[in-house]
Amino acid sequence: MPVLQRFPASRVVLYAGDHLLPHIHIQLDDGRECTVDIDTLKIKGRISQREIVGELEWIASRQTFLLGEWKRYNP
Repeated sequence: MPVLQRFPASRVVLYAGDHLLPHIHIQLDDGRECTVDIDTLKIKGRISQREIVGELEWIASRQTFLLGEWKRYNP
């Protein structure tokens, strides 16, 4: 489970052997977690978009890299 990026109140994580579609996990320091579809940036979970604006911007700016990492850890 590599941590791809740390933010002041969260971290962006990729799980190996995870289910499809390609997605990233965002874990907040308060224990809540959501997934974000790498292609569409659709959020699934108990976190609102306004809480993870910086994280979504980071993911959007690195979509090609993140898709490559997804494929590497989830062949």
